[in-house]
Amino acid sequence: MAFLSTVAPPPGEPRLQFLLAGFVALVVGLAALTRRRAPGPIANDPQAQRRATGFVIVFILCATCFARVLGPALVSGDRSPWLLALGDVLCVTLGLFAWVVALAEGRTWSEYGFRGAPAARFLMALGLGLAVVALFGSRDWAHVLSGARTITGDTLVFAVAFAVVGTSFPEEMLFRGYLQGALEAKHTRWVGLLVPAIAYSALRALRHLPGQDLSIEDWLRYVLGVAVPLALWWGFVRDLARGSLWPSFISNLLLELGRVLAGAPPVALTHR
Repeated sequence: MAFLSTVAPPPGEPRLQFLLAGFVALVVGLAALTRRRAPGPIANDPQAQRRATGFVIVFILCATCFARVLGPALVSGDRSPWLLALGDVLCVTLGLFAWVVALAEGRTWSEYGFRGAPAARFLMALGLGLAVVALFGSRDWAHVLSGARTITGDTLVFAVAFAVVGTSFPEEMLFRGYLQGALEAKHTRWVGLLVPAIAYSALRALRHLPGQDLSIEDWLRYVLGVAVPLALWWGFVRDLARGSLWPSFISNLLLELGRVLAGAPPVALTHR
């Protein structure tokens, strides 16, 4: 669900302008936002909300540009070695962006949500996260586990890089870790839940613009029927787990991994 190009470029012709734009946004954004380290814990930092918003915007710009390059691998079923290799690099780049944010901010990983939670809450949150996988990803995983899809080594590496490094790690850390945590420190829990959900839904909507491979009706069905519910649900799962990202991280990872391995476009989730 994370990447989608609505108009595939001709074979062998990557969209280099989008590739360049993505890296420019990444470099400029990091240079502007990491000039000074954050003064302390998120809860005590008056600038945390502004900085988290800035990093989220930069991530949206980068990921949207990279989506235009990787679209054929995730929509049209293009599994050419050069495209998968490029996809590995771009996924690692997005993961490194989130890693650099964490290093530049000088905060502990637990502040972003990579920590434990009370056992009962953790299990309930994990169960709700796995329910989302069952609801939206059962057909993809059934397709994969049945052997109907031939999975090569290159495809497996790309799927893992995409699901773990390029999607679940940076998205959970930036949207539901940093941004939601910063908002909750200054506002009500509902503001902390809704604002990241809106930003996350906007990210998915921008990556899934209607075009040749996606009608306006399917785009609206995807945004309103999949992206928005997932954004709200994962925010609630994180809140239930007392700020721990592991349940939503695992849910996000399994959903994306199954989809990419099955070779299913994101819009397929709307036709359950």
